[in-house]
Amino acid sequence: MTAFFSLAKSTIGKKAIMAGSGLIMVGWIVLHMAGNLLVFAGQDHFNAYAEMIQSGFHIEPALLWAMRITLLACVGLHIWAAVGLSGRNRAARPVAYAGGRKNHATSYAAEFMLGAGVVLLLYLVFHLLHLTVGVFSDDVVQHAAFSKKDAYRNLVVGVGNPVVGAFYVLANLALGMHLHHGIKSAFQTLGLNDDRWNPLKDALTRWVPVFTTGAALLVALSCMFGVGVLIEAPDLSWTPSH
Repeated sequence: MTAFFSLAKSTIGKKAIMAGSGLIMVGWIVLHMAGNLLVFAGQDHFNAYAEMIQSGFHIEPALLWAMRITLLACVGLHIWAAVGLSGRNRAARPVAYAGGRKNHATSYAAEFMLGAGVVLLLYLVFHLLHLTVGVFSDDVVQHAAFSKKDAYRNLVVGVGNPVVGAFYVLANLALGMHLHHGIKSAFQTLGLNDDRWNPLKDALTRWVPVFTTGAALLVALSCMFGVGVLIEAPDLSWTPSH
């Protein structure tokens, strides 16, 4: 156990934790975005999907909490490792370059990743409060009462707010760029940067950001402009049809 904590405190340990937690979150993001595309299948299908998740995939409600705790732990570890590595990078170069020389490209990428990470953390907090908890229900953000029984209505009405929708668009563009650099870095950190793994790394680096960002933008813009989405049953007592 002591050896594990010693490794976790090291630079390579923090990088490994950052890579591993990041890849777990990438998997969840891909599945989450794929599920969100069901909004185009209509209110019944999207709400049935949401109800399946809430029920623990129709297996065990505790599975939902296990998933939430795992993801929360990954977010916490990812942030902890990122802050630790950023601090070490600054400590290793406490004095700016003479003559104002700029950092290398890798330093720019690291600084961008940290900034994008802050934006994404704020987006995650807002997203959970907005569409999971319903903190902004029946106000200038949501414009309608929040209902745990109608995830479709919450999404379409909530993201349909132009200001909220624009924030979702910008945040998901940042997410796409964060994923592009992060996936590549994770492969390098885990020692998977050779001819055997490069095709997979290149494919994931290219297509995961394209899919996740594309899906998020499609949903957000559709809700904002009312294209491809329709609130078929505004009654908040909605129950899944069978």
